[in-house]
Amino acid sequence: MVDLYQLAVARIKGLGNRAVQTIISNLDSPKALFELGEKDLRFILGTKEQAIQDILSKSMFDKCEKELEFMQKYNINSYFYTDEGYPNRLKQINDKPICLFVQGDVNFEYTRMAAVVGSRKYSDYGKDVTEQVVEQLHKLGVYVVSGLAYGIDSIAHTYSLNKSLPTIAVMATGLDTIYPREHKELAERILQSQGCAIVTEYFTGTSPLRFNFPARNRIIAGLVDVVIVVEASKTGGALLTAKLANDYNREVIAVPGRIDDKNSEGCNFLINSNRAHIMSNLSVIGNVMAWNEHNTTPSLFKETKEDRGINLRGLEKKIYYTLKDKGEMDIDLNSATLLQI
Repeated sequence: MVDLYQLAVARIKGLGNRAVQTIISNLDSPKALFELGEKDLRFILGTKEQAIQDILSKSMFDKCEKELEFMQKYNINSYFYTDEGYPNRLKQINDKPICLFVQGDVNFEYTRMAAVVGSRKYSDYGKDVTEQVVEQLHKLGVYVVSGLAYGIDSIAHTYSLNKSLPTIAVMATGLDTIYPREHKELAERILQSQGCAIVTEYFTGTSPLRFNFPARNRIIAGLVDVVIVVEASKTGGALLTAKLANDYNREVIAVPGRIDDKNSEGCNFLINSNRAHIMSNLSVIGNVMAWNEHNTTPSLFKETKEDRGINLRGLEKKIYYTLKDKGEMDIDLNSATLLQI
């Protein structure tokens, strides 16, 4: 559970996540920042007057104390970005949330995590393909992550629950507000299901402001090994999630669509610009990620503390854990064995 000072640094006005990380890395603790005098703060923060006054006045403390009470009341877990329990994949991105709030039972360190995203306005084809993708992820033993939005997101969550497949919903509001309201029942199903959770970086009382959704999408991309885009327009949020996944060294797979279909423009663009693998069939997921359908939880993929911070993809990750598990191997004699695992 985060403490008052950890929450407070996430509420300083005028400081972004990267700036907070830089500042805290040079101090003993978040608490130390609030113990500095004005002279020291001006030396550290320069012309960031709003942030300086916010720290000196400790104006966010009342809100942070109420947040702690809310988390205690509703059994919400929270993690500061330096905590051991903070998702390791998310630690790898440089604009990670300072605090993460989690409601539900989830294993962020599960060895296979995939985001399934797409358009809010979906076609029958998009719905059918999303269900097929989730079915394939079920066979591969993969956690499904999405954004609880209308359309492809809600289909991915719902079908995952129907298949008893763990799913994580990342929200652009605080945990006191389900958005859209129509998905309140879906959110309740997620919270009542084993291995599932709702996640956000936002404090209670946060409205679904437009600029929160792009920020939410970076968490979706950061939590997973691969982003699968089913249907997407060229300007939709799913395209941003795919771009972020590329930036974070994650794999991206896109489902191709008709050339005259607005909902497929984004997917076709990702494929044509070599920003995504083309999903010509469902087996592409396992092939790209080197995920063997017949061995969904291999011991060689179990992560230890020493593996944290290693950012590998697909076959790279497979080779790393294979060598770690088996020791030194001759590339000529053992390449076939390596690729079959």
